[in-house]
Amino acid sequence: MKTMDALYLAAIGAMGGISRSKLLKLVQIFGSAQAVYEAEPQQLLAAGVVKEEAVADFTNKRRSDLPSRLQRFCDRQGVRLLSYQDADYPQSLLQIADPPLVLYVKGSLPTAGYALAVVGSRECTEYGKKAAKLFTKDLAARNIPIISGGARGIDTEAHEACLSVGGKTVAVLGCGLDIAYPEENAGLFERIVRSGGAVISEYAPGMRPLAKNFPARNRIIVGLSQGVLVAEAKRKSGAIITANIAADEGRDVYCVPGNIFDATSKGCHELIRTGAKLVDTPQDILEDKVQWELAQKERFIQPSIFDFGESQEEAPAPAATTALGTRLLELLQGGSLPLEELVEGSGADFASVSMELLELQGAGLVSQNQALRYYRR
Repeated sequence: MKTMDALYLAAIGAMGGISRSKLLKLVQIFGSAQAVYEAEPQQLLAAGVVKEEAVADFTNKRRSDLPSRLQRFCDRQGVRLLSYQDADYPQSLLQIADPPLVLYVKGSLPTAGYALAVVGSRECTEYGKKAAKLFTKDLAARNIPIISGGARGIDTEAHEACLSVGGKTVAVLGCGLDIAYPEENAGLFERIVRSGGAVISEYAPGMRPLAKNFPARNRIIVGLSQGVLVAEAKRKSGAIITANIAADEGRDVYCVPGNIFDATSKGCHELIRTGAKLVDTPQDILEDKVQWELAQKERFIQPSIFDFGESQEEAPAPAATTALGTRLLELLQGGSLPLEELVEGSGADFASVSMELLELQGAGLVSQNQALRYYRR
């Protein structure tokens, strides 16, 4: 994809109102993001992807200067715009169920094959900080990039510990790159970039750090990593969401055990009970890293959900036992979709679609990302 079309892809994403999966379908139908951006309302409706209300909202938000404004922002701030079709878009991120269509990147993304995410509570204890530092320093010193979310608490401790040993780290933000959130980490983000790491976001400049952005942000943290370490977490926290996404995406999940009397350790203990690996030394993760590297030599890389090219020998589509099941599989042929879009696309009611999806999952025809409620074949 040319730089100009990447700008238009960023522009249509910045306008909001249409999901990533539907934007992707429109780009495929019209041939380019620029064509989608410039399409007349009747042309968008004729594509049969979005309804009239969404088309009206989309075209009302359209401003002819938005692509050029995004270009000026990138030029002034030293930000690189990566689209999912660019050669240097992170390959591991392409393998998740719902990759970002574009990434705003300030700095340099790591090129190492194996990276580790370190996440945990914002309101962490001294124990949690100490655990995050212990693992991060040891692993970063061995040239393992550290991925985290730039938030207060464990995220900040992980980024700082990585920098302290000369490691490379990436902060994935839940807002535009023109906004430092939290404000006190503005200096940290600058040091991350200067040290050879990166601060990135899928959100356009001006996007505030809304609560709804962070669960989606967490999937990018997972996508950039081969394993996720939860240093400390309550039962209900963003770190637990990240761990659940990682498990759904086939990434290793590691947890540091904590004090049984401390609520900030309950989330880790629950994850351990449900299959996460208990770790108490960095060596536990290093051993898995070696196994991961060996496996890569034999591993067949799963195609991205963006790959729609025809194979030379096309495998037969799996069969469903009901008309609704067949329709849902047809909808998922083009990539992952949230439950709401499956209901809309099938024309069936919410309860019927939910029950049919359970049947399809039981038959091994569909898988679900529990945290984001996305389904894929």
